[in-house]
Amino acid sequence: MTLHIPALSEISDQYGLGSPARRWYVIALAPILGVLAAFLIAAGMWPVILAVLAAPLGFVILHRRPLVGLLAWLFFAQFIMDADTTAMRMVYWTIHRALPPLTIVIIVVSSWLGLNQRVLPRLGWPELAMVGYLVATEFSIVYFNANPAGTTVWLYDRVFAPMCLYFIIRLLAPSEQDFRQLALIAFTICVAQSLIGMVSWVAPHILPSMWDSVHVGDRTVGSLENPVIYTTALAFGSLLAMHAGMNAKSGLIRMAGVGAFLLGTYGIFISFTRASWLGGLIGIAGLTFLYPGFMLRLFLIAALLIGGVGAALLADQLVQAAYRLDSEQSQESALSRLPIIYASIRMFEAKPLLGWGYGNFDRYDREFQGRVADLVNPEKDHTSHNLYLTILAEQGLLGISLFLAPVFWWLALSFIALPRMRSKGFWSWRLLFVLWLIVAHAFIVNNFFNTIIPYALGIWWIALGLIGSFVHSHLAVRPHDTRRLPFYRIPGIASASYKTPALAELTRRRNS
Repeated sequence: MTLHIPALSEISDQYGLGSPARRWYVIALAPILGVLAAFLIAAGMWPVILAVLAAPLGFVILHRRPLVGLLAWLFFAQFIMDADTTAMRMVYWTIHRALPPLTIVIIVVSSWLGLNQRVLPRLGWPELAMVGYLVATEFSIVYFNANPAGTTVWLYDRVFAPMCLYFIIRLLAPSEQDFRQLALIAFTICVAQSLIGMVSWVAPHILPSMWDSVHVGDRTVGSLENPVIYTTALAFGSLLAMHAGMNAKSGLIRMAGVGAFLLGTYGIFISFTRASWLGGLIGIAGLTFLYPGFMLRLFLIAALLIGGVGAALLADQLVQAAYRLDSEQSQESALSRLPIIYASIRMFEAKPLLGWGYGNFDRYDREFQGRVADLVNPEKDHTSHNLYLTILAEQGLLGISLFLAPVFWWLALSFIALPRMRSKGFWSWRLLFVLWLIVAHAFIVNNFFNTIIPYALGIWWIALGLIGSFVHSHLAVRPHDTRRLPFYRIPGIASASYKTPALAELTRRRNS
């Protein structure tokens, strides 16, 4: 086979540049583009040039493999959530604000124009609830917020862009191979954040300035600004990596998955965040339920190592952990949140249906704070430490119902789909259980922190999207007795004729 490299004249003719007039246009345009590129470089906006040059290739990649958009966001967004330079803000715009919606547009337009064989699935009630939450929140901003333009930008970053990640998954209906690729990215997230977290304790000066945090020397945040966001990323990465490792045929991959889980567990421990510790214990308990024999052996080996050389190496960290659990300061930290919880409840009671307006919690909560029994009397205005109570106070029953509706929907359908799933292997009910462990960790920490950093919110919606896709793929296949079950009539659950790559693979395996 001979590689043919087209000549410049061939390229010119192909793109209609062969006429003299058009060539003069190109010649005249070249210096203008050169001056513009020089200006952007001098202004520190060189990522714009890279984005323009990479755009054609990016469109081709997203058209052929749109899942790359999701994987790219997962891998790159973790490093740019606290961008502190103009160049990095441009990268943030590209990765977080532009990539997720652009991926959805490419998926939908490519399907509508018949550029691929992908059949878009019928979306149902959980997706309708998510769109409803977006619309209701924007109305809340317009009618109740004093800064609607700025708060709408918050809504885009914290709600719209993360929700786009969910829709990417639901539109693509990823196959088992896609899930394995996602597990590989989860592995890299776990390892990267664990290493960054450990370096922040021993040599923080070598890390980029935008990863510097007020928590350094006290908590571990990695590159994610906050210990709760850090541990949410670690839980996502370590649990998926562990599941992939436990179901791998290669011993090396198995060791890598288990190693990532141990690194992630250690990272959660040195976050010194009590909510994250609770979420981590839930994850460990869930894995023990799935793999009891292996986890018990792992516990025994870990206990022997910690009891031997580990006690000396971890002495300072164990002392700090004990201080976080049982000290006057830790008790004061926990009790100081009670007035905020009390204020959230009273704000909800005052306006139970629509709330006080999205982004208005800190504006009104001081009016509703008060002494909580004889435990604490608020002396200063603390910020909210509970995502769900904040939504309840700001957006009332309407907001919290729409926000949590997809969780309860897919939880109910998970039980229905469970009997149709395999009992062993990567593509089994154990994968669904691990995904729910990730959601459980996020749910726990969200009850102790008002999650506003987009990366953790993105992981929340990605996990729900994966659950929805996995459950949907099993519900959409007829049972062996070919009887039509009642849940086939539920809106959003396609009939047996619905085709996706995941369903095609599942059907082929059932028939073989």
